[in-house]
Amino acid sequence: MSSYIFAGENTSEVRSAALKYAKSLNCEENSSEGCACLSCRIFDNLNHPDTFFVKATKQNGIGVEDIREQIIMPMSLKPFKYKYKIFIIESPLTPAAQNALLKTIEEPAPYGVFLFLAESTHGFLPTVLSRCIVKKFQNGVLVQSSQSHEIQALSEEIANSVQGADITETFALYRKVEHLEKNDLHEFLNSLYIHFGKKLNVNAVSAISKTKQILSQNGNTRLAIELMLMKMR
Repeated sequence: MSSYIFAGENTSEVRSAALKYAKSLNCEENSSEGCACLSCRIFDNLNHPDTFFVKATKQNGIGVEDIREQIIMPMSLKPFKYKYKIFIIESPLTPAAQNALLKTIEEPAPYGVFLFLAESTHGFLPTVLSRCIVKKFQNGVLVQSSQSHEIQALSEEIANSVQGADITETFALYRKVEHLEKNDLHEFLNSLYIHFGKKLNVNAVSAISKTKQILSQNGNTRLAIELMLMKMR
């Protein structure tokens, strides 16, 4: 999985949308709306063992110590019972806190999900913003998502084609993504990450995480993507 920013002026509606999404991730019936399964019932009681609500302990926002104690330390342990360990970040983060969290969202564990709640994206550092899928809400309705349907469809096509492909076919898949701009490529990798995360394909998730790290350091895009595809076969 990856990182998301749920943004909108109506904070209660944004929170509701984020909670709905968080609940669906660990739903035992895979319902996008949630259901009456044990996981959803526990979630509704705000007592889910694999959901963490991250809040500021000081007035100036979530700080470095909050990140270490409420995210990094819990993240070091695998989920208690369910697929995903979900962190719902409800308060603004200081710049230092965002930098402290950066490595964690750059190289998340296969079970890690981060949901940032905010009125807008203006308070986020570019390095954090570029690693998140942004969902903007107005009057309780999703009006914009940085993850386009085209990119999602492309990621599903690649994911379905790469497994079992021979070397020639694998290299040919790169030509389907070589036209993507940097931001679109990041969304493509996030979408792939989600696809293989749901399938608990640890090798593919690891390869995607490594590729995102290489690209964040301005590594060779073509080489990084082709190596990733080879590892995902």
